[in-house]
Amino acid sequence: MRTKLLYWVPTGLLAAMFLMSGTFNVTRQPNVMEILARLGYPSYLATILGVWKLLAAVTLVFGSRWPRLKEWAFAGLFFDLSGAIISHVASRDTVASSVPAGVLLVLTGITYAAQRRFGPAGSALNGAPRPVASVGHVAQPR
Repeated sequence: MRTKLLYWVPTGLLAAMFLMSGTFNVTRQPNVMEILARLGYPSYLATILGVWKLLAAVTLVFGSRWPRLKEWAFAGLFFDLSGAIISHVASRDTVASSVPAGVLLVLTGITYAAQRRFGPAGSALNGAPRPVASVGHVAQPR
């Protein structure tokens, strides 16, 4: 039971945060649009980022059957959050404006570690061996 909690608590928190953030982006909430404008980004970026965030959140929760897709979701979240931090710093925004992205970046790292350590059996994220295949070759039993 403890193992499941260590797996699902950070995963659920991260997925919930990105479901919320993605929804805010897709629906073009005024605070999101103001931040994008202040950082110098075009308004259409809100929709693109929002869709990606929503897809990543769904993949975190339901993507155990597709470990490579889940790896890509984690990579996308890392790029989104590190890009947000860099954008705030480069535009000379307040340090406080980078804190939410920094907290989510740490949560992403914790979630990734929990996925690798406590993820479903057979998942490539938890170090399980992957089957190897090549075209025209049939593995012979030893």
